[in-house]
Amino acid sequence: MQQMADYIVEGANLLTDMISLEDEKFKQEEAYDKIKELETECDRITISIFDLLNDSLITPLNRTDLHQVCDTLDDVMDNINAAAKRMMLYQPKTMNNQTMHMAEIVIECAKAIRSAFDELPNLKRRPATALELCNRLHDLEHEGDDVYGEFVHELFESETEAKEVIKIKEIMAAMESATDCANKVGKQLKTIIVQYK
Repeated sequence: MQQMADYIVEGANLLTDMISLEDEKFKQEEAYDKIKELETECDRITISIFDLLNDSLITPLNRTDLHQVCDTLDDVMDNINAAAKRMMLYQPKTMNNQTMHMAEIVIECAKAIRSAFDELPNLKRRPATALELCNRLHDLEHEGDDVYGEFVHELFESETEAKEVIKIKEIMAAMESATDCANKVGKQLKTIIVQYK
């Protein structure tokens, strides 16, 4: 699962690159192709982890907990991929500052997830660090909700082309869903921490 966390960080960074490269379509496509590869790799890892869980008699953590965390990690990557795919399909005329802000929140979520997984081997000695990272994911999800709410309000106030409203809103919705899934990972990790510290 650590590998998945690394891929999520890489995918989140590439998504931000896509937004900043809105005038360079070829480079944007290259970033999207890489995100697709990462998403496919996360699917492959998820399947292999499920197979291992089914085949192993003893696991380091509860099977159900491992299954849920792995599945939700995959959901984070799926939503990053969905945002990137919508950018390529819809080709919005411009991306505003809030779009970049949301992408940066997704990056911070990805980094917090990776750091939390780095801390799992240390749960017995210092669970507080992992718990702090889970709380960080909760805070980032709330920040993402606020940014998304402000974005939707301003979009409907200022954008006059209905198609552009739909395009940008769909991209933002996928990123906001990524932050929701990241927070869910944090909640699932908290359950593990409470059980195994």
